[in-house]
Amino acid sequence: MMKRVVVVSTGGTIASLPGPEGRNIAGALSGQALLGGVPEAADIRVEVRSLFQKASNALTLDDLQQLRAQCQSLIDSGDVDGIVVTHGTDTLEDTAYFLESSLRTRNVVVAVTGSQRVPHAPGTDAYLNLRHALRVAASADCVGLGVLVVFNETIHAAAFVRKTSSFQLNGFESPGFGCLGFIDDDAVLIYQQPRRQPLLQPPPGHLPAVELLSACLGAGPQALRALVDAGVSGIVLEGTGRGQVPPDWVPEIQRAVDAGCRVLVCSSSLTGPVLPCYEYSGSLHDLQAAGALGVSGLSGRKVRLRLMLALACLGQACDRDALRRLFSWGSDRSV
Repeated sequence: MMKRVVVVSTGGTIASLPGPEGRNIAGALSGQALLGGVPEAADIRVEVRSLFQKASNALTLDDLQQLRAQCQSLIDSGDVDGIVVTHGTDTLEDTAYFLESSLRTRNVVVAVTGSQRVPHAPGTDAYLNLRHALRVAASADCVGLGVLVVFNETIHAAAFVRKTSSFQLNGFESPGFGCLGFIDDDAVLIYQQPRRQPLLQPPPGHLPAVELLSACLGAGPQALRALVDAGVSGIVLEGTGRGQVPPDWVPEIQRAVDAGCRVLVCSSSLTGPVLPCYEYSGSLHDLQAAGALGVSGLSGRKVRLRLMLALACLGQACDRDALRRLFSWGSDRSV
């Protein structure tokens, strides 16, 4: 039976055209024009919706909300088998994880893809990645796996995928976790299933302000102090190693928690969990004693997005116990 797949185009390198000065204009190519470079499949009926025509560094949180609403509407219609989102690679992992956290996918496969080379470049990966994403979106073997990232003949879970090269065709990997499967000559091969987190479906509108800070040797607390003074709703600290920050950050973290700001701590390392195993100022144990919460398994960028969604869904009820539950991994998607 023919599968119906909708391509939602948002721009990016995969939708680029050459500019007058010899550089590339991201997002200038329409989704329909991009699809024209992909051979038709006898078993897939493809429709295109051009939602944005942007470089992915220009996408906003409101854009993510709009994209989510578009995808959820398609899913809830009961009339699609799969959705492919074409996207710029710079923030592709952010958008894919936002959709993974907030979409009730039911039996619809959602695949996000892009390209490292523009469509008019020699050896472009634009058309092959799109073709493979269509195969994944139409595959019954991918139902229930959550939002997927399809790139360089490889299938990744949105929660774990990272952009690991700024230019090579194998630009995305899942460090420490591995991919879920591959596409080999149009055959979709799945070898493992991901653990997932509770679903967070936010109301329409602006998401709460959450900012990300990365700890490094000798970094002062000024930026952290400024965020607390600005009254942001949440702060994510990308700590070193097991979740450490410079010692002089601790008073500002305590001040943030006392002001009602949620503070989460993750690791800047590519692999490995945070753990309160040290006894010195600035250690994760110290930060959790001040009211912060350590989070494992996600990059700082993804922790930030999930904290936004949690605050949007729960408001003042979003305390440490609630956050601990919402950042857990398992098979139960209910909040």
